[in-house]
Amino acid sequence: MLVTLPIGWRFPLVVAIALFFASPAGFSDPTKLPPPLTQSNPAPAAPAPFNQSPQSAPQGIPSAESASYDSPIPTLMAGEGDYILSPGDTLDLMVYKEPDLNMRSKIARDGRVQLPLLGEVAVAGKSVREAQENIRRLYDADYLVNPQIYLNIASYTQRSITVIGQVARPGNYELQGTDRIGIIEAIGMAGGFTRIADRKRITVKRTDGKKTETIKVNTARLDDPQGGSFIVLPGDIITVGESWY
Repeated sequence: MLVTLPIGWRFPLVVAIALFFASPAGFSDPTKLPPPLTQSNPAPAAPAPFNQSPQSAPQGIPSAESASYDSPIPTLMAGEGDYILSPGDTLDLMVYKEPDLNMRSKIARDGRVQLPLLGEVAVAGKSVREAQENIRRLYDADYLVNPQIYLNIASYTQRSITVIGQVARPGNYELQGTDRIGIIEAIGMAGGFTRIADRKRITVKRTDGKKTETIKVNTARLDDPQGGSFIVLPGDIITVGESWY
């Protein structure tokens, strides 16, 4: 049976049919999508950033520059605490929870060292332990309440002695670090006594600040266990006399 459409509908119907077959929804082949792109050697993902904390300083005795507000006060070791201070030694002062007072200072020729608030303080001729306690008392008397003080030797002065007279090798001899030696050891460094040396006639010239003294020593007595000892200090000039017979 053939259906006859009105003339006014024929043209719109033809246009609609043409658009239907031309659209993707029509009976034409569906559109093929391209295959996904792949990488044969994909780049590795960048590592996530991280914060690296700085390495801590090696443990040891803190200096006046590195000491912080809450730095603990170290304990003096025996050798360091017994060392006799001399002009030219450089000291580090550390005061617990008082960083403004921490400083480094060199002992002057007169045996004094310049310290914050205290001014000049005589330390030469004292052991490190004695000087530390004296400085603690001075701060405690007028400036701080029960202060905790630490005194450290930053560097030593040139530490030498001179041995002359009737010894095998007269000359100057260096003392190492905090070494304290007796007069017999000092003469041994110079090769020992000569054949004509008088062990009872030895003099030691010693300068402490501006004061110079001459000390007579009878080393023959030091051979006796009850004879005591005589400690040589840096700067001492030891003269071994000659026997008269």
